[in-house]
Amino acid sequence: MASRDLELRKSFKHRKKIQILEALEEEHLTKVGPPLKNFAEDKRFFLGSGSFGTCVYAGILEDGSEVAVKRMVIQVCEDAAENEKKILSLIETKKSPFIVSYRNFVKDNRFMYLIVDLCEETLDEHVHSQNIQHLRIHGRRMIREMLTGLKFLHDQGILHRDLKPSNILVDVDGHLKLADFGISRVLNEDETTVRTDAKGTEGWMAVEVIQTIGQVEKGRFKRKSDIQSAGMIAFFILTTGGHPFGSTKYERMTNIVAGNPVNLLTLDDPDGRQFVSRLISHRVYDRPYALEALLLPFMDE
Repeated sequence: MASRDLELRKSFKHRKKIQILEALEEEHLTKVGPPLKNFAEDKRFFLGSGSFGTCVYAGILEDGSEVAVKRMVIQVCEDAAENEKKILSLIETKKSPFIVSYRNFVKDNRFMYLIVDLCEETLDEHVHSQNIQHLRIHGRRMIREMLTGLKFLHDQGILHRDLKPSNILVDVDGHLKLADFGISRVLNEDETTVRTDAKGTEGWMAVEVIQTIGQVEKGRFKRKSDIQSAGMIAFFILTTGGHPFGSTKYERMTNIVAGNPVNLLTLDDPDGRQFVSRLISHRVYDRPYALEALLLPFMDE
């Protein structure tokens, strides 16, 4: 496992960024403190952005590890950042190869810096850069890795609550890692449901979450709520970027609530279509748990 961890730290896609960062003079580095050695809030090292002004940059730790540094504004993101730190710390005690590896958390007067292992790209970027032949070969394996990561979370009583292609990372070996736990929740012992405000990303939410938008009463989020989102992502992988419920956010939200997967027939593999159909079932109780999904015939080699 140690040799694999070492390999994962060496990025191909971001090699040039890392080399420039390694050679950067000290006066051009952003001072954050240990364990970050080389880090600069500079567009040359920018990896991506998120909601509420979140920015992600490449960085290098004191031990030479290549990392992604998620910078969050304290005044805006403190609750989400602290929640993500809590979730990742909980996950790190057991580890999973299909969950992004947490390295550290640093805070100053303005920003909070969440540090994780550097991956090559998001699943969104990866799928859109591949052809259908590649995804037909690797699609089932990718979906299996996503569901295995999700099973690991659910076994720890963690609900992700914001599964979407941009919140899944692809490492240097092409393996998937679930990431971004800012709105995740931990179930109390013997709980199966979290009562929560409707949060997530439009077009990737489960029907039972969408139905509570604008309502005073909190919604009921279950493990199987994550599963409906996972089914949408499985379709995304198998169709090189499609969505079973439509093309626009509004169309998707409307069709998810109506239980109307208008694009399902565009998936030309009948086994894949049946598999996705199970995961995106309108009724929450008709969806499989992650373990059950992994045992469905489509997941066989």
